[in-house]
Amino acid sequence: MSQQTERISIVLVEDHSIFVEGLQSVLRKIENVEVLATFSTGEEALEYLQEQPADIVLLDISLPGNLSGVEICRLIRRSHKTTKVIALSNHTEREIVGDMLNNGANGYLLKNASLPDLQNAINQVMMGQCVMSEDIRNIIFAANAPLKSMPRLTSREKEVLYWISEGLTTSAIAAKLFISVQTVESHRYNLLQKFEVPNAVVLVKKAMELGLIRSDSNTRTSRR
Repeated sequence: MSQQTERISIVLVEDHSIFVEGLQSVLRKIENVEVLATFSTGEEALEYLQEQPADIVLLDISLPGNLSGVEICRLIRRSHKTTKVIALSNHTEREIVGDMLNNGANGYLLKNASLPDLQNAINQVMMGQCVMSEDIRNIIFAANAPLKSMPRLTSREKEVLYWISEGLTTSAIAAKLFISVQTVESHRYNLLQKFEVPNAVVLVKKAMELGLIRSDSNTRTSRR
């Protein structure tokens, strides 16, 4: 018996109609994805989301109107806690990428992303992961400034860091460690602050560089 795949609802916020048409055509090829609506301004999208929730918003950064993509991202994440935001842009400046991630974006893709890239990004953010195009990851990692000192972590923070590096979601980490989701979120926030990074992807890279976690899955340390 085949298991029915849960639908993923998407809203597109992009002011170039030709790109919107092309993106919709690509998204139709993903079996479990449904495009609810498209908007050329962030303000229109915010009004729509008040009445019709969506799982994911694919959001351009340079938009007409009074609000930028960064501001729209912040407002969506503040008012719609379960809605994921994936930036879809041609901007590759580290500051802009950082602004989007710091304001709650769950992913950052370039507009030349392929169908497999889009499909993977959609699936990953729905599982609580942060995703970025390879070029964006390279920009973020290459420009990463060294820490002034080695972060001092509590034993619980080390455990949370380990499971983040293993790709577990916040809820999965909470179940592993028998603590609340809110407590895991608090540890995540503290780790980002201590490592001076915008998201979990860069967090794991820095921790690997400092030798706090291993880069391969066969070197897991036992926990007392």
